[in-house]
Amino acid sequence: MPQSLEKFKTVLDEHHEWPCAYTFKFIVPGKALDELKSLLDGIPHTEKDSKTGKYTSVSATITAESSEEVIIIYQKAATIEGLISL
Repeated sequence: MPQSLEKFKTVLDEHHEWPCAYTFKFIVPGKALDELKSLLDGIPHTEKDSKTGKYTSVSATITAESSEEVIIIYQKAATIEGLISL
């Protein structure tokens, strides 16, 4: 695991007691929304379009069993062009 991911894992483990609720927040271009929704398949989420309609903010909460589970979702989301993780 790259050093930056190790640091992120350490921070997650210091601030969360697993399992716990973890909320992901993303901003995604409209053209990539379906790709993100596919990634979140089965995970309850909310969507809010930007004023211009070019972007959609998406929030999704899961019960994460470990920091590794959180990192895997972020890694998959990072492959979506134009996505911003908050």
